Amino acid sequence: MVQVVFSSVGKEYGGNAVLRDIDFEVPAGCFVALIGPSGCGKSTLLRMIAGLEHIDFGEIYIDGNGVNDLAPKDRDVAMVFQNYALYPHMTVAENMLFTLRMARCSRAESNDRMWEAARILGLEDLLDRYPRHLSGGQRQRVAMGRAIVRNPKVFLFDEPLSNLDAKLRVQMRAEIKRLHQRLGTTMIFVTHDQVEAMTMAERVVILREGRIEQVGSPLELYDRPANVFVAGFIGSPAMNMMSGTFERAGGHYHFVPESGDPISIPPGALSGAEDTSSGHKYMLGIRPEHITLPGPEPVSGERKSFGEISAEVVLVEVTGLDTHIVAAAPNGEVTVLIRGRSAVAAGDRLLFRLDFPLAHVFDAETGQRVD
Repeated sequence: MVQVVFSSVGKEYGGNAVLRDIDFEVPAGCFVALIGPSGCGKSTLLRMIAGLEHIDFGEIYIDGNGVNDLAPKDRDVAMVFQNYALYPHMTVAENMLFTLRMARCSRAESNDRMWEAARILGLEDLLDRYPRHLSGGQRQRVAMGRAIVRNPKVFLFDEPLSNLDAKLRVQMRAEIKRLHQRLGTTMIFVTHDQVEAMTMAERVVILREGRIEQVGSPLELYDRPANVFVAGFIGSPAMNMMSGTFERAGGHYHFVPESGDPISIPPGALSGAEDTSSGHKYMLGIRPEHITLPGPEPVSGERKSFGEISAEVVLVEVTGLDTHIVAAAPNGEVTVLIRGRSAVAAGDRLLFRLDFPLAHVFDAETGQRVD
């Protein structure tokens, strides 16, 4: 197991920076996911590790050795591509053996490695078939097997599941995770799917416009997003955001949205509210699953309880296991996630209660988390 270190790594195309000051470490034997919107530089960074892209700035170290000037074949990494990249005129066995033959491994050792990889991935009955005779999931397993036989220091995956249907993606997620648990090899996985990153990786690196926004475990990113971008990127449905100020009145703190009624905060429920500057704009974030439905809208003039807002339901989506509710409030749309089923229908006017101890506060100007 080896460590991969990025030290002030940067990349330019035609004078335009696509990666800037990339600094982080991949611990030995760790499964790390690189995630971000299209064009953020995650695949470029992966290709720089493999030696398929030139490193313009900084240094990449694998197992303590700088690899900037090493040819791809000398870096001892194996890459699994999005499009499988199998040789169509070769059988499954020949595809898996090809790199070993190029490395001049003995026939006996090559066959032993090939059979071991086939056993791990359940390919023993497919070794005589050609890629055209395989399903998408089977082809992806062959591509993984071709990487496994090399016994590399680092595995690199470039969105390997994006061409599969939903059921196969779930199956392959589990297979890749079991593969990591079995081999213990350092793995770096590029994806645009946050579910893949959250369910498979031990550490997640979130990129935006060539810069790192946050690095941490999946739960760290979910529970304590560093800024508004990470808060909105991690979680499905996305976190609800309201812009406004914090004010103290009547012995309690209130969040005052830019439009709509103030929302009263239960005493001690939102740590840090007392440290906010009166009149300064903040973003209040609350995840859809942290909003409950205490009941119908109160009659005119009746006071709302702590953390409650009134809203009209505009959309209800039932997935079977969960119910997604979108409601229009004076301060903007609110999305609510209910575990189970609900009799709520479009047009209902309801109270929605925000679970303030689980809310997040960000500076509206900088977008950074406020603690």
